[in-house]
Parts: sequence; C-alpha cells; structure tokens
Amino acid sequence: MKRRVFIASMLASLLSLSPAAFADKPLRIVVPFQAGSATDAAARILGDHLGKIMNRSVMVDNKPGAEGLIAAREVINATPDGHVLLFSTNPAITASNTFYPKPHFEPLTDLTAIARAAQYPFLSMTRSDLPFKKAEDFITYARAKPNEMNYAAGSSSSLLAMAQLVGSADLDMHYIPYNSEPPAVVDLMGGRIDVMFATPTTTKGFLDEGKLNALMTTHSTRLDLFPDVPTMPEAGFEELSLLAWGGFFGPGKMHPETRKRLSDQVLQVIADTKIVAALKTHNIVVSPMGSDAFHDFVKNQLQLSAQVVEEHGLMRK
Repeated sequence: MKRRVFIASMLASLLSLSPAAFADKPLRIVVPFQAGSATDAAARILGDHLGKIMNRSVMVDNKPGAEGLIAAREVINATPDGHVLLFSTNPAITASNTFYPKPHFEPLTDLTAIARAAQYPFLSMTRSDLPFKKAEDFITYARAKPNEMNYAAGSSSSLLAMAQLVGSADLDMHYIPYNSEPPAVVDLMGGRIDVMFATPTTTKGFLDEGKLNALMTTHSTRLDLFPDVPTMPEAGFEELSLLAWGGFFGPGKMHPETRKRLSDQVLQVIADTKIVAALKTHNIVVSPMGSDAFHDFVKNQLQLSAQVVEEHGLMRK
C-alpha cells in the first residue's frame, strides 16, 4: 500500500514539474490550418513568447484538413504531459461536433481546455453596388425581396454568424456554401453573392478600394482599423452569442497542476502589450480566459452551436 502511494506521489510530481525541467524538449503547438493563416500567425506569435517564458524551443506543426479534425486528433492521441498543445479556433472544436449527427470527438473530455487567447472579429460585408450602406437598410431591403437575396460563408464560424443574423432579423435568403473565405469574397465583389460575414484580413484591401461595404462588426467595440464601422448593438442588433475565438488545448486527462501552469503562462504572454500589438496587425483581438472559465465557455459554445445548427437546418450528413 505504501509503495502504491509513493509511486502515485512520484507520478504527480513528475507531471507538475517546472518548465525548466522540460527545457530540453521542444513544445509542439499543433495548428489546424495552413501556414500563413491568421490562426497560424497567432500560434507563432504566442508560441515564440511562450518559449521565452518556458526557456524552451517551440515548434508550430501545421495539420490542416477535415475542418481541424486532423489536428485535434493529433493532440487527443498525445501524452498529456504538456509537450504537445493544440492552438485552435472554434471550427475544429464546435463545427466538428455540432454539424454532424454523431460528434467526431468529445471536446470537453478528449481535450483539456487550457486558456482562451483571442477573438477573431467578423465584418458584415455587402457588394458596393447594392443600394444601402447601413445594416438597418440592408434588413429592410432583404425583407422586401424574400428568396431573392443570398449569403455566403467560407467557414463554419461565418456560417453560424450569418445564420444567427438571418434568424434574428427573420430574413428569407439562400445560403451558398464555400470551402474557404477568399473565393467567397471574390464572388461577393463579382456580384454572385449579396452578403456575408468575413474577416478583416481578407477584406481590408477591397474595403479600402471601395469594392465592398462593411455594415457592422461582430466585435464588442469598434475596430481600430475600421473606426467608422459600427458594432452590432450600435447598428441596432444584439451581439451574436456564438463568437470566433482561438485558444490552447492539451490532450485529455492532463494533470491539474500542468494545466494550471500552462494556463498561467499563456495568460502571462497575452498580457504583454507587445503581443497585443503584434496580434492586432493580423486583426486578432486579445481576449484572455483562464482554464476553468475557458472550459465553461467551450461547453456553452458547443450548446449554442448545436442549437443554431438545429434551428436553421445546418446539419451535415
């Protein structure tokens, strides 16, 4: 009996070792999108500074495909010792598990929520040739043309955002799916799409050229790069319940002390004003949340996503 207690104590001690004890082994951050994406950029910015805090090297490992499922499974199958983390936005967590009749995995048990780092604001975009420049006028125009207008989505996040808006405004519009955001934006400019939620990264240049019109932002405050674009409440709408966010996860069954240490380190990094500024250049807004709060947040987002998917008939086969 004493021997078992001793072994258990030793294992707990090993799992909660200080960062210095792991300095000889790199931290691997798995990202569910290709290099050059906004999520990849955030992972590299945060990973570089995490490495400095931990006094260890960091490797960003891009595993794109299957809406983030490939990357998620890579981390799910890893040893929960703090050497392998997932930096993911919500599609890999919520879309993989609420858009299908059977979840691909259980995010709250197969993964360990460590810390939320950021939010990714969307802009409600329309073609510049449509006869309105404000969100309220868009709603009036769309209601006067039931079944005549359409909207696009280049990701599950933008689809959920648009579904929430269409539902709350009681609009009757056709949905046109796209595999990614850039081709949808091209078709928006080309007149084949009427409206969509898109990221500032993809659309800023076209907005500056007057080829697109931004009605409002999903962020809680106006964006520095778009000071004239109102928030949803300013435009007369409720804030969306489902947000686009990014955070760190570890494999399931991670030791509580390891989880807390990693969470504290992530929060330390994103409290740095230099990191805030670096992320802002990619239109990413710092939005810190510790491990317990992040776990509850993910649970709530999963429930809301399932609700929106069911209400709007977005379930995939």
